[in-house]
Amino acid sequence: MNQLAGAACASCVVLLFAGFTLVSRWGFASALGLGDIAAIRFGVGGLLLLPVFLRHRLAGLALRRALVLALLGGLGFGLLAYTGFYLAPASHGAVLLHGTLPLFSFAAARFLLRNRVTGRRKLGLGLIAGGIAAMGYDSVASASPSQLAGDAALLAASLSWSTYGLLAQKWEVRPANAAAMVAVLSMLAYLPPWLLFTRPAGIPALTGDILIQIVFQGILLGAVSIFVYTKAVSLLGATQIALWTAAVPCLTAVLAVPMLAEFPSQLAWAGVLFTSIGLLTAVSAPGSAAAQQGNPA
Repeated sequence: MNQLAGAACASCVVLLFAGFTLVSRWGFASALGLGDIAAIRFGVGGLLLLPVFLRHRLAGLALRRALVLALLGGLGFGLLAYTGFYLAPASHGAVLLHGTLPLFSFAAARFLLRNRVTGRRKLGLGLIAGGIAAMGYDSVASASPSQLAGDAALLAASLSWSTYGLLAQKWEVRPANAAAMVAVLSMLAYLPPWLLFTRPAGIPALTGDILIQIVFQGILLGAVSIFVYTKAVSLLGATQIALWTAAVPCLTAVLAVPMLAEFPSQLAWAGVLFTSIGLLTAVSAPGSAAAQQGNPA
């Protein structure tokens, strides 16, 4: 039963992460700036989960650890990701943020949880790395200096989110508590300076574009995605869920055709194929989920 629920949560994570890249880029094409979209994510998500936070507080977790989770899974990840989306094309975000999550997660798990990679999972990771390398080379071969800075921010965001998932698993934080802590502490840290220094002229008028960002960035990403991801980690383990995220670049590349009129090159499609095969190979490894499963919440 845990496997089925974990697969459902992981599928939701893939859909939300693919939409993260596409909707964020769409938002930058409107009157909203990087800071405005971040304020929507942290503000709406924090307000939605404030009742949960007020009821459970830190749920027995040390303040230092709660702040670390909020930095990695909320403020740090969000600002780094939005910076990358702002400076680099959507294709860079799909590959360098979501595509590298499995690789960063397994590297961090080796350090934090002493996990080893063997057998079919190692082959799957190799195929994922090959696919990401092909897509990454295609993306950055002609990148400008600003795009390279955006690429660096995307890689840092990927490492930040990977570490968040592993620490949430290691510290056995319940999904609802983790989501509330990350959302509320990020809101408290971000909104006051944004209101004081970034938006002295006032809040933008509510438009259709802003409403879409409120629903997706604030509700689905700022609140729902943190809960769903942490729940998936508690059911299947951080490294197993990270493997699912290898599907995000593939899904993003497909959806970018009708949504953003972006057509991947042949090399990019080859990367999509290798990544997909690697994902299926690693996820289907015998006993892989059981080996990585965390403490159910």
